[in-house]
Amino acid sequence: MKHKDHKKVKKPKRDKHSKSHRDGSRKSKKYLKSKENEWKEEELNTNRELECNRVYTKPPISDFDVLSIYADISKLCAIERFLNMLYRPFTCFVRTNCAFKLSELDCFLSDTRYEPDKHSALLIRLSSPSCSLRLYDNGNICCKGYSYDSAALGIHRFIGTMEHLGYTPVFQHPRFNVVNATFCMPFSINLAQLHLEYCEDCHYRPETHPYLIYKIRNSSIKLAIFAVGYIYVMLSSQPRYTQKAIAFIMPILFRHRAGQRSLDPELSIGDINFKLLWENEFQKAYQGVLKYS
Repeated sequence: MKHKDHKKVKKPKRDKHSKSHRDGSRKSKKYLKSKENEWKEEELNTNRELECNRVYTKPPISDFDVLSIYADISKLCAIERFLNMLYRPFTCFVRTNCAFKLSELDCFLSDTRYEPDKHSALLIRLSSPSCSLRLYDNGNICCKGYSYDSAALGIHRFIGTMEHLGYTPVFQHPRFNVVNATFCMPFSINLAQLHLEYCEDCHYRPETHPYLIYKIRNSSIKLAIFAVGYIYVMLSSQPRYTQKAIAFIMPILFRHRAGQRSLDPELSIGDINFKLLWENEFQKAYQGVLKYS
């Protein structure tokens, strides 16, 4: 039996918005968590990008790097790319009075490749000296070596091998490539001032030729320097002499710069036809200087 004075304790009424409030707080927590994950992912991606940039970014090229081009080997590749530097292999080309049967020689000789559907020449590799030859059925032979001597010796030894196989080749007009390297400075060059300071080492006739010839002392190497900054290195006998000539001429070119080019260097120095035109001209002019030995 209940006491008459007993009063029922009323339970507090639930707020009708409490449930929605709890749901909203859960959603906000999920939203914050998802945002936090997104921020972490973005941070990781940013770190990855920075790491990639740190690995693959090219080292900055300064004037000092260009002037001391071979001082820091780690930057050499970037500097040569910056200067559009191209080295030529040492090449000897001879004509003979023989008609070679390339398919037969491909069987008799070792380390050869003959694919007449792809190339008309028989490709031959020699190990002593290290060089490669292209032999044509009309008797022409082209040998590319690491140096002037290796190209000449490769031709000489291959001719000896041909004599053992019954051929009697006779040389006609042996030729070597004159141009050994080309590169382009990022500025124009004042040829008149350069000639004025180094008149004993230079040959400059602006009324007939748009370039200056610089002769390096105690060496056979000559450099053809154009006002736009394009340079041909010629008449070298070994790669190390070519590199010495480039390292020697860099400070001289830098001191006689005429200002930065406003145009694209490729537009200033001309297209490939321009370069090949002058390379052929130098080949004709200096071919007699190189003698086969």
